[in-house]
Amino acid sequence: MTTYADLVTAYLDDPGPETLGPLRRAVRNSENFSVDLDLEAVDTFLTDGSYAEAAAALRALMPGAIFSPSAHLRLATALERTGEERSAARERQVASAALRSIRDSGDGTEEHPWTVLRVNDEYDLLRALKKTSDRQELIETGGKRIDRHVCTDGTLAHFDATALV
Repeated sequence: MTTYADLVTAYLDDPGPETLGPLRRAVRNSENFSVDLDLEAVDTFLTDGSYAEAAAALRALMPGAIFSPSAHLRLATALERTGEERSAARERQVASAALRSIRDSGDGTEEHPWTVLRVNDEYDLLRALKKTSDRQELIETGGKRIDRHVCTDGTLAHFDATALV
């Protein structure tokens, strides 16, 4: 039986569409998956210095939050603050791989939009690219639904939102 950990490890060992597809399908099909991942309670725990509670809250969001750059970075922070350095390093590695998987899925143009698991992932990539969305609009083109972000620097970023609707 293939586990979520097996799927993540397979992607980390050999990043590409052949390993990303099965991982994303498994996450999307998990019972607690949501395209609108809510990390507000986790952020409150982290702000309050309640790191063990933050880690527990994040683990409760799994497997639906697997491969969310935001979730894995927050979990890395919580684990680091509770002294679990090796686990924190692993979470940072997963967060980095999740961002890379988005970046490698397209070029952000309308013709080749980036693909994501959830809306939060769009903002995670924009942050990683040091861009800020000024406006987000849903457009339909070529049978796809595309989230177009107009960034504060005037650039456009496109994400395939077909699976998010």
